[in-house]
Amino acid sequence: MNRNLPVPMEEGRTPAFPNWPAGPEADAGAPPFAHHLWVLRRHRWKILAFIAACELATLIVSSRVTPIYESTTVIDIDREAPAGVIGDAATRSNGNDADQFLATQIRLIEADAVLRPVAQKYKLLEREQQFRNLPQLSPAQVEGAPTLLRRLKVVRPPNTYLLLISYRSPDAHLAADVANAIANSYLQHAYNLRVRSSTNLASYMEKELEGLKAKMEASTQRLFQFERELNVINPEEKTNILSSRLLQLNTEYTNAQADRVRKEAAFHSVQGGIGIPGIRQPRAHAGRRGS
Repeated sequence: MNRNLPVPMEEGRTPAFPNWPAGPEADAGAPPFAHHLWVLRRHRWKILAFIAACELATLIVSSRVTPIYESTTVIDIDREAPAGVIGDAATRSNGNDADQFLATQIRLIEADAVLRPVAQKYKLLEREQQFRNLPQLSPAQVEGAPTLLRRLKVVRPPNTYLLLISYRSPDAHLAADVANAIANSYLQHAYNLRVRSSTNLASYMEKELEGLKAKMEASTQRLFQFERELNVINPEEKTNILSSRLLQLNTEYTNAQADRVRKEAAFHSVQGGIGIPGIRQPRAHAGRRGS
């Protein structure tokens, strides 16, 4: 009859850890929690020294690193105004190209025409070169190259018509001033684009009107010459002649009616025996009868 008896421990063999039981319980699973406490108590000074060294290194690195401040300006894009003032552009719907329109506005903000005045005002290119230890550029190279600010970030929150203009700098006041200046430069640039577009459209319309006016005058001259060659009365002049003729006929008709009334009155006077000056009325004579 076989029985499962524990294997006797060899003589002279001791467990690796005093609190970790040997035998079948040692093969049952992970070491108990007491074993972890024993390891921590045994190496507590090494662990505390490592933590202190990490905190000291973090403090030294933090004191030597320059703090960076970020300022953000929010711009609301309004698309209520029509894209054009005449033609099909005035009634065109702008609801399907919102993403393309906002992406275009972001590119305008990052354009050289918007960033260059701000960069020249606050000397941002020189500051970024000093901060990033980049090679210094000559004034001619700075003027010829497009303005690119590496600390500038323009993002659009999803499903909104807002643009967030952020700028980072070690100087908190400079970061705020640059973000606001870029926003104002973008608004001024967009306004100038609209004014220039309206001016160009007005100039184009003036040229078109002048051309139409010249064509109309030329057509009028050719029509007048054609009427003279064919001896055709101008419709307007014909209308004036007809009006004068109608007025003359109306006057003659009125005079004829007045004359008829006078003659009828004279006729009725003659029938009634009333004398009329200049006309001698006949007299009746009684004859004698013979005896």
